[in-house]
Amino acid sequence: MKILLIKQTSLGDVLHITPIIRALKKWKPDCIIDIVTDKRALGILENNPYINKLYVLDIYRYEKEIFKSFSSFFSTIKEFFSHIKEVRKEYYDIAMDLQGLERSIIFLYLCRSKKKYAKGKWFGVKSNYYKDINAVIGLISFLKFIDCPDDGTDLDYFLPENIDTDFAEKIESIKYSINSNFNIKKDYIVFSPFSRWDTKDLSVNKSREIIKEIQKLRDIQIVVSAVSDYNNECLEIVKGFDNAVNTSGLFNLPQLAYLIKNSKGIITVDSFPMHTGCAFKKPLMAIFGPTSEIRVGPIAENSETIRVENLECAGCYKRKNCPNNHICIENIDAEVLAKRFIEKIDNAYKC
Repeated sequence: MKILLIKQTSLGDVLHITPIIRALKKWKPDCIIDIVTDKRALGILENNPYINKLYVLDIYRYEKEIFKSFSSFFSTIKEFFSHIKEVRKEYYDIAMDLQGLERSIIFLYLCRSKKKYAKGKWFGVKSNYYKDINAVIGLISFLKFIDCPDDGTDLDYFLPENIDTDFAEKIESIKYSINSNFNIKKDYIVFSPFSRWDTKDLSVNKSREIIKEIQKLRDIQIVVSAVSDYNNECLEIVKGFDNAVNTSGLFNLPQLAYLIKNSKGIITVDSFPMHTGCAFKKPLMAIFGPTSEIRVGPIAENSETIRVENLECAGCYKRKNCPNNHICIENIDAEVLAKRFIEKIDNAYKC
């Protein structure tokens, strides 16, 4: 049996399909599973032993360049359709578009497959439309179409075999090139205050407030993680704290996953590190504001969410330009968050 899964973006969404991949392989151990995804997700999927082939796109570059000029429009379209042409070389028994967007459904329509299923509502294919349930559970419900037993909601993040050595070498290179005093201690927590949405992000001041409350309760290193775009903010966040370190932009995806896996726990906004923490079942506090924890919140063991209660604007799903001064994030009670998080760590590691 040959199966095609289509899930291009975003990183957390790609990680969400791993329970489906695992269930399919347990159902049909000899099945061949190919996946259409974005190149930014390679660090999530390329070490997964259940996957046969990855068709790798560059979605964000296509979206950025397609309307740049007349020539770039046609070159981008040509490159995009070259991927479809590659997919069409294979014949599949089952194909599933787990993304449900125009740029993903076109792969489903044009691929060669006996049976086709899509997320959302699309003409001519069996569709799976769900709302206000957790995304992982919604994706797993696709398995009912083909009578495949589900294998639970655990997320799989397979790291490279040499990740220990790779991470150690990365730390040494940072010490040599950036900061000779840089070090990740044996016991640490990961703090991820930023995302791809302005409205989900913590401010520098709120982030520092949370660190202060953590340090009142426990002498443990706090590793602040973010993409390089937030380096200046992260430098401000750790400024003056003896036991806090900025790692923004320093690690690739497997290295970040390794960092989270070996931490004592993670405090995070609704972002990819939250889903990674779930994959490794780390003690986790997820801060929610404009998005819904019902739809995308963590459901793994040891995970918990916190939000400002009784806000009419909660769950507005605005990405930018909050009209209410970001109160769903800025009014988070740092003291309560810190206490609940430390209790979670203590409960997870007590013998």
